[in-house]
Amino acid sequence: MLDREESRKHIAEALGGRPGAPLNDAERVERERVRDLIQAVAACYNTLASRETDTGRRTGLVARLSRHDDEFRRRETMSADERAEVLRTYPDLLDRLRVEIGE
Repeated sequence: MLDREESRKHIAEALGGRPGAPLNDAERVERERVRDLIQAVAACYNTLASRETDTGRRTGLVARLSRHDDEFRRRETMSADERAEVLRTYPDLLDRLRVEIGE
């Protein structure tokens, strides 16, 4: 059983981390938009790679997919500038990819 001091720790501290400040509504919405954009772009690259018959082009598409998968994994640790860059550039990229897919 935990002693009194241990039971008063924040869960993050008890697990060896530091508690973070809760996100305000604007930050939460920004992070959700970043998550959604990265997921959508990765999904497009996945679709394009699965349809591609040229091995060289498929390899390039899979590499881009891998890059976006990595970006998705680290999205919570992105700086404000990195998130702003995603929000600024990904909508156009997503539009171009969707046109290429034929959506």
